[in-house]
Amino acid sequence: GATITLTVLDGSEVVYLAARNSAVSHSLVDFKAGMRLPAAFTATGKAFLSHMSDFEVKRLYVDGLPPPRTPHSVQSIEKLLEELQETRRRGYSIDDQQVAEGIICYGSSVLDCRNRPMAGIAVSLLAERPSEEETARIISNVQRIAKRLSVRMGADLRADQVK
Repeated sequence: GATITLTVLDGSEVVYLAARNSAVSHSLVDFKAGMRLPAAFTATGKAFLSHMSDFEVKRLYVDGLPPPRTPHSVQSIEKLLEELQETRRRGYSIDDQQVAEGIICYGSSVLDCRNRPMAGIAVSLLAERPSEEETARIISNVQRIAKRLSVRMGADLRADQVK
């Protein structure tokens, strides 16, 4: 029942390169290649933004955040910066019904040879909370896929462990 997506960052939006929609989540949001969504609301967007400094994020949203997509969408730059700080601490991002009500997404960055994000991977599923064990497995899988792709792109993941 999960959807898997691959995105890239373009300014303050993520652009979907690929999506495998599940029958369950497809009824709430249909991710398609070429689709654009505000990075501030998406799991992959937050994964990208978490690699930026607070100054860079503020500069990206100098005119403010985009209009909210749902009542859960982050609505201030201060709240977004708090979410990004939490993303950095956790090591993965979360979109908890910010793109579509009823959908929760977990994301991670694919790093390039400079250890900078070049793509984002996310898994989306119904927000009816899975068990803690299922959630941990989903997050672990997203991180594992992102790490594998990062290594293929020449990232030095040991450098991140030194920080």
